[in-house]
Amino acid sequence: MGKRILVVDDEVEIREMLRDVLSYEGYEVHVAHDAASALEAIKDSIYDAALLDFNLPDMDGVMLHQRIRQMDPELAGRCVFMSGLVQSDSNLDYYSSQSSGFLSKPFDIGNVLRVVRELLAEA
Repeated sequence: MGKRILVVDDEVEIREMLRDVLSYEGYEVHVAHDAASALEAIKDSIYDAALLDFNLPDMDGVMLHQRIRQMDPELAGRCVFMSGLVQSDSNLDYYSSQSSGFLSKPFDIGNVLRVVRELLAEA
């Protein structure tokens, strides 16, 4: 079985695209449309990595990441944030110090795959 990745994004097209691309690469991909669904999924399963949209309807990415850290510190270290919005310096500092990075939307699929491969090679 492939490595398990949780994709959290409120945009259906983003979730489906990432699920399709990552599944094609051999990863087992689960998706969540908001932070509450993501936290439920983490309670029920073990994930090797997570891609987290920063702007979710029920919680921002930093808050979600902090909750993940409480539940699964190892997974918190293998999270990558995603956003299409320009991020503040403080958010970018948080991404670089507390997570495994940041992906800007719209995505370069090659870059997404590179980031995921590097992240999971370290896991």
